[in-house]
Amino acid sequence: MLEHIFPGARIRHFQSASLWESTSSDNSSREIVLYNLGDLAISDPDVKSALQDFISKADCRQVIVLSRSDDSLAVLDAIDCGASSYISPTTGVKELVEAIRAPSSNSVVIPRSSMAILREQLSHRTEKPRGLEQYFTERQLAVARALQRGDANKTIAYELNLAESTVKVHIRNIMRKLKATNRTQAAFRLNELANGSTEIEVLPDDEAGDLY
Repeated sequence: MLEHIFPGARIRHFQSASLWESTSSDNSSREIVLYNLGDLAISDPDVKSALQDFISKADCRQVIVLSRSDDSLAVLDAIDCGASSYISPTTGVKELVEAIRAPSSNSVVIPRSSMAILREQLSHRTEKPRGLEQYFTERQLAVARALQRGDANKTIAYELNLAESTVKVHIRNIMRKLKATNRTQAAFRLNELANGSTEIEVLPDDEAGDLY
């Protein structure tokens, strides 16, 4: 396939990185190396270390990593090692050709399929955490969890080293945020939120009031 696309190119094949190193030419600026990991995962520290060592010896050559692993974040590991691109099983021939045609070893080509997967991964990571943490301050959260357990104000004050009057104010503000009329209702709504429910309305602090 590559001979057909690049008819003027000299294409060589080596069974191992060491064999390539022993026969590599001095004309490094004209060489592009396709480093095939096969079924090995770049997330393996030994595999990644070997790749880094190989790329360091490749000098100014472009190194494109090929792999049968569908690890969506492997492209970042490959580029971190110094590769100019990472071609996974979900990547097509067009993306491989674009990577080969990159103008220099300093160029980085990320296939569109990899970008789509990375964008999806990053969007999941930046989503708000589900549960109570996204609704309450650190102090409110401690009081809210005690309220969930049904602890009395005196117990909460002792465990959190707070004045009982301060605990009462926190509970009042938590109930306001939850639009709860009593402690039982507040505890129920806290349990629902902790289980990931999105049906419980929670007022922001500037509407519910707070104590800092």
